Amino acid sequence: MRNFIAFFGFMLVLFSSTVSNADEISSFHDAIEKVNQPYKSALFYLRTDNAGVAGLELSLAEAAWKGVVQQYGKKPPKPLADDASWPQTVQEVSKAIDSGVKLAAKGESKPARTALLPVREHLYQMRKRNGLRVMADCVYDLNAAMDVLFYWRRNLADFTDPSVQRKAKAASHHYINQLKLCRSEAPEKLEADPDFKSVMDGAAKSAASLLKPIEEKRPDSFINVLRELKSFDVIIFVRWG
Repeated sequence: MRNFIAFFGFMLVLFSSTVSNADEISSFHDAIEKVNQPYKSALFYLRTDNAGVAGLELSLAEAAWKGVVQQYGKKPPKPLADDASWPQTVQEVSKAIDSGVKLAAKGESKPARTALLPVREHLYQMRKRNGLRVMADCVYDLNAAMDVLFYWRRNLADFTDPSVQRKAKAASHHYINQLKLCRSEAPEKLEADPDFKSVMDGAAKSAASLLKPIEEKRPDSFINVLRELKSFDVIIFVRWG
């Protein structure tokens, strides 16, 4: 009986610890998301050369990041506690946001955007090396797949060349598969969102249309599909990246 009670007590402590860790990770993700939302908005406004509005968004991102540093900088949640690179991530993100804020204040949109872009990469790599994953990470991979495809937006593809055809098909299938993965990884609440369904359905239909012009060796039509798909890709980043 004593052994059973001891075992039950041990399991109760273990369960409580697991729940506590899960709650802490969830709170950490929420804190990062409070940085991410105004950060993405700032990137969008800087892209359209609206440094003034971007600066307002950056002030929110900066304040939210300072909150992350204050709460988790020296005492991150358990998966990050053993991450030797976490302090460097904190420094790099702080530096990038600070540079972006100062450049935006000077009205220098392009340099500010360039300074801010590494923030997303740092946070993505931080989660990846610690076995963490959120919806933004799947969207990061999706956007990276678009970067590969978009090469042919500025460089007219010669689909009479079998090697170019193979590369374009592979890149198209990779994007299609990544889109499916993001759909499957979406939280239940997000999957039920009509806006999410509409955008993802539209993106899937557009992505599927990439293959026909490759087969028919029509690079101009391929570019037209890319333009449409890029719009969906940007929306997905701004909304859920």
